[in-house]
Amino acid sequence: MSGVGTPPGDDGQQPWSVRPGGPGTPGQPQHTWDPFPSHAHDPHAQQPHQQPQQPFAQSRPVPEQPTQQQQFAGSAGPDWDALAEQRDSAARRRRLLFTVGGAVLGLALVGGVVAAALAMSGGDDKKSAGPGSSTGPSPTSFAPAKPTFRPAPTVPPPPPAQDVLADPALDNAPFTVESLFPSSKFTVNGRQYSVVASKLDNTCSDGTDGKLGPAARNQQCTQLIRLAVVGPDGIVSTAAVASFPSADKANAIKNGKDGGELLPLAGPGIKVLDTKKQKHGKLRNSVGRYALFTLDWYANGKDPVGDDKPMAQAQDDVDKFLWNSLTARGEAKSKEIDEENKRKALEQIQG
Repeated sequence: MSGVGTPPGDDGQQPWSVRPGGPGTPGQPQHTWDPFPSHAHDPHAQQPHQQPQQPFAQSRPVPEQPTQQQQFAGSAGPDWDALAEQRDSAARRRRLLFTVGGAVLGLALVGGVVAAALAMSGGDDKKSAGPGSSTGPSPTSFAPAKPTFRPAPTVPPPPPAQDVLADPALDNAPFTVESLFPSSKFTVNGRQYSVVASKLDNTCSDGTDGKLGPAARNQQCTQLIRLAVVGPDGIVSTAAVASFPSADKANAIKNGKDGGELLPLAGPGIKVLDTKKQKHGKLRNSVGRYALFTLDWYANGKDPVGDDKPMAQAQDDVDKFLWNSLTARGEAKSKEIDEENKRKALEQIQG
């Protein structure tokens, strides 16, 4: 028999034992026993076609002891080379991630430090300072504009009430009973008085006797207001205010030696005094450009004798009432002047 025939026992059973690492295990060297060793030395022997796997070896090799790797090759054991390759690949990936992450973190830290430095220094990364140039702001870049100040307007203090009453240019309120004496009652230290009648005399001669009238005209007296007043202790009074162009002229009447007195003014409950038959008291005073007068007597006709304290008290109370009324007139005008001065000062500041 020549060539390669059917091996004995072609009954589907192979009498040869296949060692581990035979044809059934890919990627491993194949070692089989050749039953026809003579074919390897027959030059005329027909060589079989090359197949992916040759069932017959060229020569009969000496059986080799399988290595430890070969012993596990045909079993279900782990592929150590593949595992080693996977481990190396994982290690390389971790090193790459650590390298890239460290670089990104470093760049972020450097960027944060640079940004913080620029924010604190106020620098501008868009501008680079050249040689000899200053990186800081110029001395005049942030210098505020030179402030301009206007002198604050001076507000003069309001004039005292008596100064107002002495100056007819300031004391220009109406000279009437209503403006000077708006109330018909007044109280002085608990003593009550009532104004029961009033009269405005357009000339000072109309409300004075033959001595006081000519003296008042000489001092240019223009108007006279008289009041009929009833007070305690049965004392009645005629109170009067005379207007003059200046304080000097009012003082001249106050201190005059010519004598003279008011004409009494009648009113409810007041019996007119007969100055020729009944004794009476009188008083003169002045404030600003105004002269003050009183004529006082007992309503029952009693004559005041000696140091008559009730009569003196009534005279002082009525005189104080006149004084306070005129002072209130001066204070009201003083306040008006002060408000006007403040308004002008405010306009000057705003304008």
